[in-house]
Amino acid sequence: MNKKLIIKSMAIAITAIMLLTFMAACSKKTTEPTGSTGASTAPGETTAGTKTPDEVTLEFYMPSPVANVNDIDAVLEQFYKETKATLNTKIHFNFTTFDDIGQKVSLKLAAGEQVDGVFTAPWTNPSIAQMISKKQIANLDSYFNNDKYPGLKKAFTPEYLKNNSFIDATNEAHIYGIPFTHGFDAGGAIYYRLDLAEKYGVGEVKTYADLTKYYDAILANEKGTIPLTWNGSQDLLSDTLQKIDQPITTTHNYDTEVVVGSGVAIKADGTAYVSKTANRWSDPEYLKLLPAPLNAIDPLVGFKMAREFYTKGYIEKDILAQKDPDGQFMSGKAASVFRTLDVYSAQSQQLEAAIPGAKLGYFIVDPGYRSGTAKAVGSDFKAWNFTAIPTNSKNIERTMQFYDWLFTNLKNHDLFEFGIEGKHWTAEGDTKYSIPTTADAKNNYNFPGFVLSWNPTMVRYDSKTPDDIVKVLNNLGDTNFFYKKPTAGFSFVAESLKSETAKINDLRGLLRSIGDGVIEDIPGTLAKIQKQYDKAGFQKIQTELEKQYNDYLKKNPYEGQ
Repeated sequence: MNKKLIIKSMAIAITAIMLLTFMAACSKKTTEPTGSTGASTAPGETTAGTKTPDEVTLEFYMPSPVANVNDIDAVLEQFYKETKATLNTKIHFNFTTFDDIGQKVSLKLAAGEQVDGVFTAPWTNPSIAQMISKKQIANLDSYFNNDKYPGLKKAFTPEYLKNNSFIDATNEAHIYGIPFTHGFDAGGAIYYRLDLAEKYGVGEVKTYADLTKYYDAILANEKGTIPLTWNGSQDLLSDTLQKIDQPITTTHNYDTEVVVGSGVAIKADGTAYVSKTANRWSDPEYLKLLPAPLNAIDPLVGFKMAREFYTKGYIEKDILAQKDPDGQFMSGKAASVFRTLDVYSAQSQQLEAAIPGAKLGYFIVDPGYRSGTAKAVGSDFKAWNFTAIPTNSKNIERTMQFYDWLFTNLKNHDLFEFGIEGKHWTAEGDTKYSIPTTADAKNNYNFPGFVLSWNPTMVRYDSKTPDDIVKVLNNLGDTNFFYKKPTAGFSFVAESLKSETAKINDLRGLLRSIGDGVIEDIPGTLAKIQKQYDKAGFQKIQTELEKQYNDYLKKNPYEGQ
């Protein structure tokens, strides 16, 4: 998810054999791109009046929630029919799992096999930053903000690209991946059984008090049903609960997560301070730099809320073993689940199909989204998902011409995101869609758009999505709704700290004992974790992070947002 794909794991280093392979294969390309072939032309000619290019087959490697995308061959045939005279490009999608995508691509590249497009992200293994540091993926600067590629120029603004660029070994930011997102956050939400909330007199959940009242009703009346099911390997429950009532500030000289678990704040002199504690809120120097009323927050409030959930029985006792919270919710064994707003339609349809009479309710976690308050939520305007092109691909330009075609207009874009119009879906204006009654929902086209086509300028919502959710989703894709995080555009390069980073990644799981409410002694547990962090080199990482960010601020000073 979102996030979204939103559950992420820290990447590990790639093997030595890959390093040797790519040191020999990553020379920089200097040829100028020839340009778009996205418009309609006469058979046998491109838009420039030249002959149709030789046929090429592109090899794309991407993760997918489903092993096989339904009816993909029909969509590809339609694509070939429409672009034979211009692109003359065929595409072979190699789908695999999220856990396997990094390893599979690494092996393919190390063996010198053809790979023309690869899904990558800051959270994949290897991460996009690791692939950049090893010079495995190509610099794509020349294809964007370029009139020869009008589709890419229209869909990817300079500001969007700037915030989705990555710093390489030259200490300069460049475009190394095509960013895919519908919005600049997924909008965390707790989905619950509205039919049960109504049955027990709670009604719609709009506040934290409503939420706990609903959970109490479930415990009292629905024996065997857990109030909230939580993925034991995803974000800490404490972080989510703390956010529900976290104060909104009018100034934003801070970021609560510049890298995992680290907070940063801008001082009065324009320089930055990075938190030095395992729990960023426990660092008094960091806390006092935050604006009111956030600077008065209880540093342990999230952990205390999680502990209350655990002791009251709102969550499973064996929370760390829970790997399928959605399955629990859809089977009726749980009364709520944490997901994101961008999957509302799928969640609603699945629940109603699984449990007759069930109705889906939603409680938006972030108070800024809940109230619709502009500039209350920060964003770095980064995407979570990217396609990169290996430096040793022989088809970099042909791959970029395909993407230029894809983003030239809604018709092209929607073919891959939704399938063949009239067969797989029906357009309702330019912003909504519906599924024809003649379509078989189980076997209908189901391409994972987040790996290929998601873009903030080309978004459609299921026509059944409630208007208030549509409003929030529109806000998520509106750059004017957010304030710009002071860390936007900054990327931490940790190559010199591989050993320390690996040790800290291994230790982060220790926070789950209090982050998911399992352990009662929160201060004592934090103190023990801090000792282990410091022994593993945590302070060295934080010092380097602070240095790199202060270097970044010299060229990109805090704007007072």
